[in-house]
Amino acid sequence: MAYLPNKKIFFLLVFILLIFAGWFYFSGSKNGQAKDVAEQEKSPLIAAVEQTSQLDKDSDGDGLKDWEELLWKTDQNKADTDGDGTSDGEEINLDRDPLKAGPNDKISDKEDLVAQEKAIADSKQNTMTTVYARRFMEAYLTLKNQKRELTDSDKDGLVKSLMDNIKSDIKIKDSYDISNIKIIGGQKANLEKYAREIKKILVDEKPIKENVVIVFNRLLENLNDKKNADTYESDAKKILDNGEAYKQGVTKLVSVEAPDILAGYHLALINNLNGMQEAVMAMFVVASDPMKGLAGFELYRQKATVFSKSFEELKITLNAKDIFVLE
Repeated sequence: MAYLPNKKIFFLLVFILLIFAGWFYFSGSKNGQAKDVAEQEKSPLIAAVEQTSQLDKDSDGDGLKDWEELLWKTDQNKADTDGDGTSDGEEINLDRDPLKAGPNDKISDKEDLVAQEKAIADSKQNTMTTVYARRFMEAYLTLKNQKRELTDSDKDGLVKSLMDNIKSDIKIKDSYDISNIKIIGGQKANLEKYAREIKKILVDEKPIKENVVIVFNRLLENLNDKKNADTYESDAKKILDNGEAYKQGVTKLVSVEAPDILAGYHLALINNLNGMQEAVMAMFVVASDPMKGLAGFELYRQKATVFSKSFEELKITLNAKDIFVLE
């Protein structure tokens, strides 16, 4: 039995990550785009949050949750997949193969190890999804070999551990520092000139062409729907277009001379718009690497939130100097 990883496991991890992304979607402070989505449509992420109980589902009552059935490649709607009179859950607890009729269906630790190594060696993909599929399955089998029978707490812990690992791994480092900014004095004339330039770049030319969160939600909805292939391609292109717009926006921001009292806010705008660009590029590959795409969504949410906050703080600082260009 080669347990690691297969397409069904990918779907399992994508489902778990949808819940993970959905949790972030509703936690903490939300930017304007997230609020727009909540008001305008019921997204796949919202639906996933509402379906977290699916992780506890055992459709055939054999002692294996449906997500475990995906790992063992058993039938989630059939309590005894191999039809030998022993339920799938009981066979696994007895170190027996639930896909091979007994009585000669014992699984040894050595066979498990060989199966794992073979599956890893056979896998030629190194996508984020593949990496996490391996980690999740290895953690599951290790715990299973140690405890034989896993409690609900053990299984919940596996899922939580996966989420925590993803959370710690998804980050974008700032690409720019204060040395990349052209700093000038804070005289009122300079502040007014700066405000007009920022308004032109971020408001008039508007690098955010369309709500990326809404577009990405549609992308997820049409990911495996051949009937909506044209819509998927169109939305994928919109994701790329936004990425290119962000990239151009960063270039323009870097060229602006920033008054010294606004340098910190200006740097935050540059780094977070650049981070949004990197995040949407990750979102674009969701079809080939679901985890990277969904991780990109979470990164986008983080960067967009800080970008919006920096822009608001910039306006407040300018208003305090009696400059209301950005209002």
